[in-house]
Amino acid sequence: MTQRTVLITDAAHFIAPAVVDRLRSGGARVIAADEGFADEGDALKQTTPDETVARAVALAGRLDVLIVAGTYPAPRTPAETLSAGVTRPFFEKIAIESLAYVAAAVPHLKAAGAAQGGAAIVFLTSAGPLQGIPGFAAYAAARSAVTGAVKSLALELAPFAVTVNAAAFNYIQTETYYPRAWLEDARKREKLLARVPLGRLGDPAEAAEMVALFAEGRAAFATGQVLSMSGGSS
Repeated sequence: MTQRTVLITDAAHFIAPAVVDRLRSGGARVIAADEGFADEGDALKQTTPDETVARAVALAGRLDVLIVAGTYPAPRTPAETLSAGVTRPFFEKIAIESLAYVAAAVPHLKAAGAAQGGAAIVFLTSAGPLQGIPGFAAYAAARSAVTGAVKSLALELAPFAVTVNAAAFNYIQTETYYPRAWLEDARKREKLLARVPLGRLGDPAEAAEMVALFAEGRAAFATGQVLSMSGGSS
Protein backbone atom coordinates (compact mmCIF):
# COMPACT_ATOMS: atom_id res chain seq x y z
CA MET A 1 0.00 0.00 0.00
CA THR A 2 1.21 3.51 -0.81
CA GLN A 3 2.33 5.47 2.23
CA ARG A 4 -0.60 7.41 3.61
CA THR A 5 -0.37 11.07 4.58
CA VAL A 6 -2.34 11.88 7.71
CA LEU A 7 -3.32 15.20 9.29
CA ILE A 8 -4.29 15.00 12.95
CA THR A 9 -5.64 18.02 14.84
CA ASP A 10 -5.18 18.84 18.55
CA ALA A 11 -2.21 16.53 18.38
CA ALA A 12 -0.80 17.31 21.82
CA HIS A 13 -3.89 16.23 23.73
CA PHE A 14 -5.61 13.13 25.13
CA ILE A 15 -4.70 10.06 23.03
CA ALA A 16 -3.50 12.02 19.99
CA PRO A 17 0.23 11.69 20.83
CA ALA A 18 -0.18 7.90 21.00
CA VAL A 19 -2.03 7.95 17.67
CA VAL A 20 0.78 9.95 16.07
CA ASP A 21 3.39 7.50 17.35
CA ARG A 22 1.39 4.47 16.25
CA LEU A 23 0.73 5.70 12.72
CA ARG A 24 4.31 6.83 12.19
CA SER A 25 5.58 3.46 13.37
CA GLY A 26 3.24 1.89 10.82
CA GLY A 27 4.80 3.87 7.99
CA ALA A 28 2.40 6.78 7.60
CA ARG A 29 3.55 10.35 7.21
CA VAL A 30 1.73 12.17 10.00
CA ILE A 31 1.33 15.95 9.99
CA ALA A 32 0.57 16.81 13.62
CA ALA A 33 -1.20 20.12 14.23
CA ASP A 34 -1.81 21.77 17.59
CA GLU A 35 -2.26 25.32 18.84
CA GLY A 36 0.78 24.87 21.04
CA PHE A 37 3.11 23.72 18.24
CA ALA A 38 5.44 25.79 16.10
CA ASP A 39 5.88 25.05 12.40
CA GLU A 40 8.78 22.62 12.40
CA GLY A 41 9.20 19.49 10.30
CA ASP A 42 5.90 17.60 10.28
CA ALA A 43 4.50 19.69 13.15
CA LEU A 44 2.20 22.63 12.45
CA LYS A 45 0.78 25.40 14.55
CA GLN A 46 -2.96 24.77 14.35
CA THR A 47 -4.86 27.85 13.22
CA THR A 48 -8.12 27.86 11.27
CA PRO A 49 -9.30 24.66 9.56
CA ASP A 50 -8.79 26.10 6.07
CA GLU A 51 -5.27 27.34 6.82
CA THR A 52 -4.21 24.23 8.70
CA VAL A 53 -5.36 21.85 5.98
CA ALA A 54 -3.83 24.01 3.25
CA ARG A 55 -0.46 24.13 5.00
CA ALA A 56 -0.52 20.38 5.65
CA VAL A 57 -1.19 19.68 1.97
CA ALA A 58 1.49 22.15 0.90
CA LEU A 59 3.95 20.43 3.22
CA ALA A 60 3.16 16.84 2.24
CA GLY A 61 1.82 17.30 -1.28
CA ARG A 62 -1.32 15.29 -0.57
CA LEU A 63 -3.79 14.24 2.11
CA ASP A 64 -5.16 10.72 2.54
CA VAL A 65 -6.48 10.74 6.08
CA LEU A 66 -7.98 13.42 8.34
CA ILE A 67 -8.14 12.67 12.06
CA VAL A 68 -10.12 15.28 13.99
CA ALA A 69 -9.46 15.13 17.72
CA GLY A 70 -11.58 18.16 18.68
CA THR A 71 -10.19 18.27 22.22
CA TYR A 72 -12.13 20.40 24.70
CA PRO A 73 -12.52 20.42 28.52
CA ALA A 74 -15.60 18.82 30.00
CA PRO A 75 -16.67 20.92 32.99
CA ARG A 76 -19.95 20.15 34.71
CA THR A 77 -22.91 22.08 33.26
CA PRO A 78 -26.06 21.39 35.33
CA ALA A 79 -29.36 21.72 33.51
CA GLU A 80 -30.19 25.10 35.04
CA THR A 81 -26.97 26.59 33.65
CA LEU A 82 -27.51 25.62 30.01
CA SER A 83 -27.77 29.08 28.52
CA ALA A 84 -26.69 29.77 24.96
CA GLY A 85 -23.55 31.41 26.31
CA VAL A 86 -22.61 28.28 28.23
CA THR A 87 -23.31 25.78 25.48
CA ARG A 88 -22.00 27.72 22.47
CA PRO A 89 -18.25 27.27 23.15
CA PHE A 90 -18.68 23.48 23.27
CA PHE A 91 -20.34 23.46 19.87
CA GLU A 92 -17.87 25.94 18.39
CA LYS A 93 -14.86 23.78 19.20
CA ILE A 94 -16.19 20.22 19.17
CA ALA A 95 -18.84 20.30 16.44
CA ILE A 96 -18.48 23.38 14.24
CA GLU A 97 -14.68 23.30 14.03
CA SER A 98 -14.67 19.54 13.42
CA LEU A 99 -17.03 19.84 10.47
CA ALA A 100 -15.06 22.82 9.14
CA TYR A 101 -12.00 20.56 9.02
CA VAL A 102 -14.03 18.09 6.99
CA ALA A 103 -15.07 20.81 4.56
CA ALA A 104 -11.47 21.94 4.09
CA ALA A 105 -10.09 18.40 3.68
CA VAL A 106 -12.76 16.75 1.52
CA PRO A 107 -11.49 17.95 -1.89
CA HIS A 108 -8.07 16.49 -1.09
CA LEU A 109 -9.54 13.29 0.33
CA LYS A 110 -11.73 12.79 -2.74
CA ALA A 111 -8.64 13.14 -4.91
CA ALA A 112 -6.81 10.59 -2.77
CA GLY A 113 -9.77 8.23 -2.89
CA ALA A 114 -9.80 8.38 -6.68
CA ALA A 115 -6.03 8.03 -7.03
CA GLN A 116 -5.30 5.50 -4.31
CA GLY A 117 -8.60 3.65 -3.98
CA GLY A 118 -9.35 4.93 -0.52
CA ALA A 119 -9.13 7.81 1.95
CA ALA A 120 -10.49 8.27 5.46
CA ILE A 121 -11.91 10.66 8.04
CA VAL A 122 -11.71 9.59 11.68
CA PHE A 123 -13.24 11.60 14.51
CA LEU A 124 -11.82 11.03 18.00
CA THR A 125 -14.66 11.45 20.44
CA SER A 126 -16.06 10.39 23.80
CA ALA A 127 -17.96 7.22 24.59
CA GLY A 128 -19.62 8.91 27.56
CA PRO A 129 -22.45 10.58 25.60
CA LEU A 130 -23.41 7.21 24.09
CA GLN A 131 -24.97 6.29 27.43
CA GLY A 132 -25.41 9.76 28.94
CA ILE A 133 -23.37 11.81 31.41
CA PRO A 134 -25.56 13.40 34.13
CA GLY A 135 -24.59 17.03 34.66
CA PHE A 136 -22.56 17.30 31.44
CA ALA A 137 -25.28 17.95 28.87
CA ALA A 138 -23.43 20.72 26.99
CA TYR A 139 -20.37 18.54 26.41
CA ALA A 140 -22.47 15.47 25.58
CA ALA A 141 -24.63 17.42 23.14
CA ALA A 142 -21.64 18.76 21.22
CA ARG A 143 -20.00 15.34 21.05
CA SER A 144 -23.30 13.83 19.92
CA ALA A 145 -23.54 16.40 17.13
CA VAL A 146 -20.31 15.02 15.66
CA THR A 147 -21.26 11.36 15.97
CA GLY A 148 -24.65 12.24 14.52
CA ALA A 149 -22.94 13.56 11.40
CA VAL A 150 -20.84 10.43 10.86
CA LYS A 151 -23.50 8.36 9.11
CA SER A 152 -24.57 11.20 6.81
CA LEU A 153 -21.00 12.05 5.85
CA ALA A 154 -20.23 8.38 5.27
CA LEU A 155 -23.14 8.00 2.85
CA GLU A 156 -22.24 11.21 1.04
CA LEU A 157 -18.55 10.36 0.64
CA ALA A 158 -18.79 6.62 -0.01
CA PRO A 159 -18.99 7.08 -3.82
CA PHE A 160 -15.59 8.78 -3.62
CA ALA A 161 -13.97 5.93 -1.65
CA VAL A 162 -13.71 8.08 1.48
CA THR A 163 -14.69 6.31 4.70
CA VAL A 164 -15.99 8.24 7.72
CA ASN A 165 -15.93 6.74 11.21
CA ALA A 166 -15.63 7.82 14.83
CA ALA A 167 -13.60 6.22 17.59
CA ALA A 168 -15.25 6.89 20.94
CA PHE A 169 -13.27 6.52 24.16
CA ASN A 170 -13.79 6.60 27.89
CA TYR A 171 -11.72 5.50 30.88
CA ILE A 172 -8.42 5.81 29.03
CA GLN A 173 -5.54 6.65 31.37
CA THR A 174 -3.98 10.00 30.51
CA GLU A 175 -2.52 12.59 32.84
CA THR A 176 -5.25 15.05 31.85
CA TYR A 177 -8.17 12.86 32.88
CA TYR A 178 -6.79 10.22 35.26
CA PRO A 179 -3.37 11.32 36.57
CA ARG A 180 -1.23 8.50 37.96
CA ALA A 181 -0.77 10.42 41.21
CA TRP A 182 -4.56 10.55 41.64
CA LEU A 183 -4.86 6.82 40.91
CA GLU A 184 -2.41 6.04 43.69
CA ASP A 185 -5.22 6.83 46.13
CA ALA A 186 -6.66 3.35 46.66
CA ARG A 187 -10.16 4.57 47.53
CA LYS A 188 -10.40 6.84 44.49
CA ARG A 189 -9.02 4.12 42.22
CA GLU A 190 -11.43 1.50 43.56
CA LYS A 191 -14.42 3.82 43.12
CA LEU A 192 -13.38 4.65 39.55
CA LEU A 193 -12.67 1.10 38.46
CA ALA A 194 -16.01 -0.07 39.85
CA ARG A 195 -17.57 1.73 36.87
CA VAL A 196 -15.49 -0.21 34.35
CA PRO A 197 -16.57 -3.83 33.70
CA LEU A 198 -13.03 -4.83 32.65
CA GLY A 199 -11.77 -3.55 35.98
CA ARG A 200 -8.94 -1.38 34.67
CA LEU A 201 -8.28 1.76 32.69
CA GLY A 202 -7.37 1.60 29.02
CA ASP A 203 -3.94 2.43 27.72
CA PRO A 204 -3.54 5.19 25.09
CA ALA A 205 -1.63 2.68 22.94
CA GLU A 206 -4.72 0.45 22.88
CA ALA A 207 -6.86 3.39 21.82
CA ALA A 208 -4.36 4.26 19.10
CA GLU A 209 -4.67 0.75 17.65
CA MET A 210 -8.38 1.25 17.13
CA VAL A 211 -7.78 4.57 15.37
CA ALA A 212 -5.14 2.93 13.19
CA LEU A 213 -7.66 0.32 12.10
CA PHE A 214 -9.59 3.07 10.30
CA ALA A 215 -6.70 5.37 9.40
CA GLU A 216 -4.55 2.71 7.78
CA GLY A 217 -7.40 1.39 5.66
CA ARG A 218 -7.35 -2.07 7.25
CA ALA A 219 -11.09 -1.84 7.87
CA ALA A 220 -11.91 -0.04 4.64
CA PHE A 221 -15.29 -1.75 4.20
CA ALA A 222 -16.49 -0.15 7.46
CA THR A 223 -17.92 3.35 7.19
CA GLY A 224 -20.51 5.33 9.11
CA GLN A 225 -19.56 3.62 12.37
CA VAL A 226 -19.09 4.93 15.90
CA LEU A 227 -16.86 2.36 17.58
CA SER A 228 -16.61 2.51 21.35
CA MET A 229 -13.65 1.59 23.56
CA SER A 230 -14.54 2.07 27.19
CA GLY A 231 -13.87 -1.20 28.98
CA GLY A 232 -17.46 -2.35 28.54
CA SER A 233 -19.00 0.66 30.28
CA SER A 234 -21.11 1.73 27.30
